[in-house]
This record gives sequence, structure tokens and C-alpha cells, in this order.
Amino acid sequence: MSYMQTQRGRDGNEADDSVAEEVRIREQVSALKSWFNQHPDMRCLLLVDPSQRDPLADDAGDNPFFADLPKTDVVIDHEAVSPAHYPYLLELDLKTDHGVAALEESVRLAFEDRRTQSMAEGLGQRIGGWLAASASRGEVAVHCSRLALQNDDQGRLCLLRFYDPRAQALLWPLLTPVQQHALLGPIQAWHTLDAGAVPVTRMNTTGRRDDLVLDAAQWQVIHCHGIVNRALALHAYDLDRQPKQHEVDAAVAAALRARRYGLTDEEDEVVFVGHALSWHPEFDLHPRVLQILGSRVDGDLYAECIDELTPDEILEIRQGTWHERLRISDRAGGRA
Repeated sequence: MSYMQTQRGRDGNEADDSVAEEVRIREQVSALKSWFNQHPDMRCLLLVDPSQRDPLADDAGDNPFFADLPKTDVVIDHEAVSPAHYPYLLELDLKTDHGVAALEESVRLAFEDRRTQSMAEGLGQRIGGWLAASASRGEVAVHCSRLALQNDDQGRLCLLRFYDPRAQALLWPLLTPVQQHALLGPIQAWHTLDAGAVPVTRMNTTGRRDDLVLDAAQWQVIHCHGIVNRALALHAYDLDRQPKQHEVDAAVAAALRARRYGLTDEEDEVVFVGHALSWHPEFDLHPRVLQILGSRVDGDLYAECIDELTPDEILEIRQGTWHERLRISDRAGGRA
């Protein structure tokens, strides 16, 4: 396999939420400086999404950490996207004090945006990652611009928010190796945070520049990603910790099932996925839930119908004994 994803953190697993944020910031800054020191031919390009909050400007005016850095917009050529909201690339010269200070500030912002309250409030991710490329800043910007607008399997023009690290965390494992290379294009290494705020490095070792083509099944999942990340953010806030990978997987699977049950209201879908996270990953297979879902008619909101469950029924769903019985029954049926 010609691509590689590496993880840093506790034994390469999910982020250890007991580690203080400042410690994680220092560790990530040190890791990035070390990586770029080992690859002196690579530019360090900071990818920024200003669509909700622009880190180039703070309440007092220009952010001194990012002032005067070379900047190139990632143009999104659509009337619905204001030029003020275009993502942009800042080039960091890590051989200078100013470049290192900008790196440190960007890492601080990246972890700050992963605080559970910030995620639950939907404040967005200002830092898309630290990109390593031998190509020019302009070439990387053109590549990202070309990827941003995609036609889905129904021919609808869609904004692919691959530059948002929480969106990319869901998109990346959905792609084939060829598609992953196409996403990276001239970018040799994309340093960012994964769904659990663990630093990751996504590598492109082929140098190929294929077009990114997504199939219908992939688009079906991608169209659920906004619901998934919203539900994960609320769940993280409730538990005051980052989501674990098994929770991310459960949320994606639940969002797809919600669509199959005919849920179309976004808030309704978020509630459904939230129940998969807080009750049981496959709570909807419980006979009582299946009964409620089956009795819905057009116009009925899932969030209102599910209120028919009693506290005892919810406790039974959480305990999961019923699910184990279903698994045993399914295995027995398979043998028969």
C-alpha cells in the first residue's frame, strides 16, 4: 500500500483526555518542528478556515502571530461562498522566530477548537492542518480549490469540506488508496487532528495527481457526515471528553440507518444518532423501538415518537441484554 497514516498519542490510540491541553500543544508543536526539520525541502503551509471565525483578526485587530505571513486564498468559485469565507494558506518559515510563534499559535487554536463546549456550540475548526509540500503555495491552493466543489451521484454541486479536520476524519477512511492520493495531490504530508483530537499525519508517497471521483455509496455516507459530527459534538459535551473511534463508527452507521427509516429532519437525525451513542449502538433493533419506528407516519418526528419509551425501557436498552439475545438468535438461525 502506497499511502500511510500514522498516529501520535497514547500507544497510537485515542487521545488521552487526562493529558492537559497545554502539554498536548507542546507535544504537537515539538512533533511538527521535528518533522519539518527532517524534511527541509518541504514548505510548511498552514490551512485556515475563516468561515466562522478568522484567526487572522482578533478583537483587537490583526492577529500579530499571523500578520505579514505570505497568504494565498483557496478560491471556492460559487456565489453562495463569500470571498471572506474562502479557506486560505499561510506559509510558515520555521527557521524564523516569527514562523515558530505562528506555528505555536496555530496548534493552540486547533486544540482550543476541540474543547467540547466549542464543538457543541458549532464554532467550527479554524485550523485545517499543517501541510507539507515541495510544490508552491499557489499550486497547493489551486489543487484544494479544484477539490472543494464536487458533483455528487445525483449531479448536485456540493461543497466537500475536506479542509475541515473533523470532516476529513470521517472522509479519509471512506476513500480508497487511489482516492486518498487524489485528495492529497501535491501535498506530501497532511498533519492534522483526527476525530478524537489525536494528531495524525496522512502521507502521499505516489506523487500522482488523479482526479478525485466518488461513487454513489460514498456520497450516501458523506451526506450524513454533518449529522454525525453534530451528534458527536453534543455527545462529547455531555461526557466532557473527545469521542472514541468506536463511537465515531457507531455514529456513522446510525446516521445511515436513520435515513433508511425515513428520517429527513436534520435535528431528528441528530437525536437518533445521539441515542445510538448514549443508549446502545444498535438501539433501534430493540423490539419496542422497532414498533415505534414502524408506527410513524409522514410528518411524525422521531424525537416526539420516541418519547413513548418508558424509563424502564430505556434502561433495558442501555443494559443491552436484549441485544445479546438477538445475536444468539441470529447465530442459531444462521446455523439452521
